[in-house]
Amino acid sequence: MGNKGHLTPVQHLEELLTRAQNPFDVRDEVLDRLRSAVMFQVELYGWRHRNSPPPALRCSSFRHVFLLADGSSLLLWELCYDSPDSAGELHEVYDDAEALRRSERRVHRRMGEECEPDGAGHGAVSFDFLTGAPGTAYPRREYPEGDSAEHARRLLRRAENPDRPGEETLRLLSSALGHHIMHVPGPRVHAGDCQVWCSVYEHAFLLADGTELSLYELEHNMTGSGRLKCEVYLDESVADQAAHRLARERGLDL
Repeated sequence: MGNKGHLTPVQHLEELLTRAQNPFDVRDEVLDRLRSAVMFQVELYGWRHRNSPPPALRCSSFRHVFLLADGSSLLLWELCYDSPDSAGELHEVYDDAEALRRSERRVHRRMGEECEPDGAGHGAVSFDFLTGAPGTAYPRREYPEGDSAEHARRLLRRAENPDRPGEETLRLLSSALGHHIMHVPGPRVHAGDCQVWCSVYEHAFLLADGTELSLYELEHNMTGSGRLKCEVYLDESVADQAAHRLARERGLDL
């Protein structure tokens, strides 16, 4: 987790609220807690792009993760989208993920309806998706990345944990047709003098038989020397447990 540029968390919060059309949708009690933030990070959560007919329209969503002085964290969700009715990009901000999803659906419907003259279908629309988390509003996953079997092989080759997935997983992934990589929500930072990098990424694969298989990569610098280390697990909860175990061994609180 890191700060964006030179801004303090409070300055970043003020910028976020200033550019939003709806700052009043963030509850006062949430704002009061956010003003004690000591760190923040901005993460891409979702992306959608209509290529044709012109004009091209984009819709992106972002997670703004704030680490508070008491060691807890709070999220704000930002929706950014092009509007053909006005110049530039429009912004909305929410302190609730479901409110964000409702607004995403509204903007996505508008993006689709604008290319349906006289009731035509969606054949002229090209959409790309970046899924955000389980339960997100998107209708299905997309697997845009190719050479997926080789990606799986490289990922498992650099994994250093003894209990990493083995040959059976490699055999299954040899038929992978596509994959995508997604940051798993959950800020992982020690709020003391020692800053720790510790993140989990989902590598989701689409197999030839239409099934899906995910690997969870734990990337951290809790190695004594500070070098980055890669560990890979078949289950997200096991990756999370490994992160917390490593932190406890070093007297850290994630």
